[in-house]
Amino acid sequence: MMNSIPNRPAITNVLIKASANSVFRTKLLTNPQAALAEMNLSPEDIEVLASVEAQNLPEYAQQVKIKLMAERT
Repeated sequence: MMNSIPNRPAITNVLIKASANSVFRTKLLTNPQAALAEMNLSPEDIEVLASVEAQNLPEYAQQVKIKLMAERT
């Protein structure tokens, strides 16, 4: 379990919303601060999510995973 990703339900919810809602997904990828302002997130979750720069959702999700795993070290 050393390589497991921390359980961050709010981040999971953002990724689920982005996969289901193309308008939100586009906003998340192009203007994350504005997209995340619509969600009820902790400052720590916003910091992780807003710091990612990606062209598409799979790339975005992979970068979020890397950031979360790095927090554990």
